[in-house]
Amino acid sequence: MQPAVTQAVDAWEQLWNKQQEAAVVAMKAAFPQLTDQPRYVGCNDIRLEYEEIGLGGGRVCIDDEGRAEIEFYDLPNGVIAQAVEDIRLPYLDHADGPLVEAPPGTYVYDCETTRAQFEFVLGVNGQGQVNIWFATIPDAAGFLATLTEAAQAGT
Repeated sequence: MQPAVTQAVDAWEQLWNKQQEAAVVAMKAAFPQLTDQPRYVGCNDIRLEYEEIGLGGGRVCIDDEGRAEIEFYDLPNGVIAQAVEDIRLPYLDHADGPLVEAPPGTYVYDCETTRAQFEFVLGVNGQGQVNIWFATIPDAAGFLATLTEAAQAGT
């Protein structure tokens, strides 16, 4: 490869690594319970996990396209509902009103603009799940921040 091409590729790689590092910093700032986890063999995703009594557990992955995947479980339904209310998604499939008033079930939002998919499961036992796929880093950090605020408020 020509030296100019090698330099250009090296510059791109350095910038990409800085962007991924910045994404990790944003996720941890938004949801401080997240900790680094080793990458799996054959997997390029950056992986962060947490486990906390009363707030469940889960993981955040950042893929090689700069998108985030969030999978949290055993979260209190009230915390999920309040976080969803605070981020003001325009419409949730299967919800007839605010999620804070919704019965147990699965509620979904597909963002046509960013291609992100949001799934919120309110469990019958008072504990639910949050699954978000293909979220932009700002959207993922924003949701994690609202989730942190809802949990701190004790909803």
